[in-house]
Amino acid sequence: MEKRIFTVLFIAVFATMLGTSIIEPFLGIYAESLGANGFLIGLIFGSFTLSRAIFTPFIGRWSDKKGRKALLVIGLAGYTVLSFFYAHASTAASLIAIRFFHGLASAMVLPIAMAYIGDIAPKNQEGKYLGTFTISFFMGLAFGPIIGGTLHDLFSMNAAFYAMGAISLFSLLMLIFMLPEIDAYKNAKLASFKEILRDKTMQAMFLFRMLNAYGMSAVMAFLPLLAQTINVTIFQIGIIVTSNLLVSSLFQGYFGAIADKSDKVVMMVTGSIMILVALLLIPLSTSFYTLLLFNLLMGLGSAVSIPANTAIATQLGKKLGMGSVMGLFNTAFGIGGGIGPIIAGMIMVATSLSFVFISSSIIVFLGTIIFYYLMKNNLGKNQNY
Repeated sequence: MEKRIFTVLFIAVFATMLGTSIIEPFLGIYAESLGANGFLIGLIFGSFTLSRAIFTPFIGRWSDKKGRKALLVIGLAGYTVLSFFYAHASTAASLIAIRFFHGLASAMVLPIAMAYIGDIAPKNQEGKYLGTFTISFFMGLAFGPIIGGTLHDLFSMNAAFYAMGAISLFSLLMLIFMLPEIDAYKNAKLASFKEILRDKTMQAMFLFRMLNAYGMSAVMAFLPLLAQTINVTIFQIGIIVTSNLLVSSLFQGYFGAIADKSDKVVMMVTGSIMILVALLLIPLSTSFYTLLLFNLLMGLGSAVSIPANTAIATQLGKKLGMGSVMGLFNTAFGIGGGIGPIIAGMIMVATSLSFVFISSSIIVFLGTIIFYYLMKNNLGKNQNY
């Protein structure tokens, strides 16, 4: 049954992320066509992840008490319906509203799926299981942009929105008919949110996840605008974003297995440094090829750091409540991904598009230093990390 759970969730999350990422290459451009400025573009991107950040911990907690499958099904049903609303957005405000509710639906999908996998992961194999499972997330994000760019160029933006809805419907049907419920959550120890957040390791994980999400979200929101200034086409933007995420996904399982046997903190810091260097270099891009190269570096940095990050979170989840920890873990991602585009949009209005990436690199750097300080002080209590 464990193999079936893993396979069904892997395919479902891959399909869901594929559908979501189809619109990434041109969402900022679509927002501009509706009259959005830099700040509103940031708000359009940020409303999705901020909504997810608000609701994820409560939904994760609910799944620890009541079960996981029903929440997954409800979330994917919302995903499917909301996908078709994009084509009918007429103003920036309506697009922000759609993104907000789409984020709520998202809060019921990936974090709960990760909790499912955390439930079935054997002890000391958390990095391998979560690293391999995370491939579904990044592979979906990787192929979506190039498919979306192709649909945009051959047909229209609306074609990509309808494709997102159709793919989400496929995922929904798969979960309804093929995913079994498990009762591992019934035997789990549940700590309060206050107790979980007082854990020093959780604090470090939360900070690391949040600030790295900040850097990555700024890239996803404003990379298309930068690319257009150096005459990169929508289709090429799709290739760049796909390549970034594809590199990350291809190496997730490999670095996940390494994380089970190595110093996870060192892996996280190393990957973070690679990401911040890529952010610094992106504004120096002069062509499609240089922009592609710097994004490949960023993708590799994610592949090094994320499996170690999720492995530690899974170990905490087994002690404190898997759904609750994964909910808070993804809330950190949502906060970083939510405020990232908004602050970056304000920076773009006040300074320049190039400084969006430079400032993001600085923030990731500061976050990495604080993370290492927290983990170093807590090292004596966490020898397994």
